[in-house]
Amino acid sequence: MHFVDYAASTVYRLDDTGPTPVRHLDGCGANGLLPFEDGLLVACYDSGTVQQITLDGKLRRTIARDDKGAAFDRPNDLARAPGDGVYFTASGGDGGTPGKVFHMTAGDTPPHEVASAIQNANGVAVSPDGKRLYVGESSTDKILLFDIAGDGSLANRRDFLALDVVLTSTPGRHTPDGIRTDKQGRLFVSLYNGGGFAVFDAAGHVLTNVAIPGQHHANLALSPDERHVYGTIAQDDAAPGPPGALYRVANPMAK
Repeated sequence: MHFVDYAASTVYRLDDTGPTPVRHLDGCGANGLLPFEDGLLVACYDSGTVQQITLDGKLRRTIARDDKGAAFDRPNDLARAPGDGVYFTASGGDGGTPGKVFHMTAGDTPPHEVASAIQNANGVAVSPDGKRLYVGESSTDKILLFDIAGDGSLANRRDFLALDVVLTSTPGRHTPDGIRTDKQGRLFVSLYNGGGFAVFDAAGHVLTNVAIPGQHHANLALSPDERHVYGTIAQDDAAPGPPGALYRVANPMAK
């Protein structure tokens, strides 16, 4: 298992002996992480790049521009696309830059913009059949849904979930951060605001809302056997306790 420490801008490997640094990426602001081409892709929120590294920490390449030569504004999270592709979000925000989604394939082809006008694009996930793309719109506390075409392009954008409307068991905002799908097509949404994570079926019905200690809950992932949920906890500077942590809980959907 690998994870990133945003404040330290470092990729770690986690095993039974604890965390081991794999690569420090100075100035990156390491945020999202995805296995890719026998290595890892790292979304660098601060430097506006996507870094590709080997599993032992060697830098393979830095992706800094899309196919039109435009820079990325705050790369955030990544998800495996159908075939050999990857989707990643760029949150936007600088000077009113909109949040966007990019698609890229293996090799050296630059990423291509496939969605824009997103208010703080955050977590991203693909349905197990490869036909639907979910994107967290953090400024509105919504999950957006797109149809995926054969070439990786997106169509039929619509609101899938208004989290503040459907998650009524807890008060206040329910801000999506990391998103993952399981093999049955259920959607796991980490709540940066909202107290943990929630699980929905493919039709958008709430299956469960799991409370996790900690102030903010950023990214999350499922174990390969889907028996556990792993996630990250972030604390604001003024909050007591350590600035961040990892958690593991039993997957409430596991039989």
